[in-house]
Amino acid sequence: MTGQLPRKKGLESRPPQVYVVTQAPLSEEQRSTLLSKCESLKNLTEWLDGIDRRPGLDELDARLSSLEINVDALEDCIGYSVDGYQRNVIKKNEHYELVAICWTPGQDTPIHDHTGSDCAFLIVSGVSTETVYETNEEGLAYPVSDRRYAPGEVCAAEEPDIHRVSNDERTNLINLHVYTPPLSEFKMYAPAE
Repeated sequence: MTGQLPRKKGLESRPPQVYVVTQAPLSEEQRSTLLSKCESLKNLTEWLDGIDRRPGLDELDARLSSLEINVDALEDCIGYSVDGYQRNVIKKNEHYELVAICWTPGQDTPIHDHTGSDCAFLIVSGVSTETVYETNEEGLAYPVSDRRYAPGEVCAAEEPDIHRVSNDERTNLINLHVYTPPLSEFKMYAPAE
């Protein structure tokens, strides 16, 4: 999907960003290598594989908050895209999708929701900014809050939440997302000017 996004505060000197998402599923070999080098990530996938239901956000928050990620091993298996943020799909089944999403400085998602899915994510490295939106009578999105999340913090979004996740810093950003069930639909919103 592509489209023109408005300029972000503090990045006015950059040209308008074109929204492009790169999907990069890990191979079985990459996943096996990563899980062998990152015990807590292996335990998370075993827990997720062992339940036959949609885990709640409180459960995901508790699990993600306690993870100790081997960042070097993770970075060896994932990548960044110069065209837009990259979704490195670690594992996916009918109940969940585990994705390491990577942003270079200035990259962001469009304003969106997660129709049919909840999402919780751990900031692995970098600083993640979440802006929460509501819509006006015309269906245009306006910001109601924003928050910066540091490494080790968890952000959770319920199905009806409308938000944008961005890397407003000058360093790369990695977030570890769990979508329950896997993200299959979402709606993008135009900003109210």
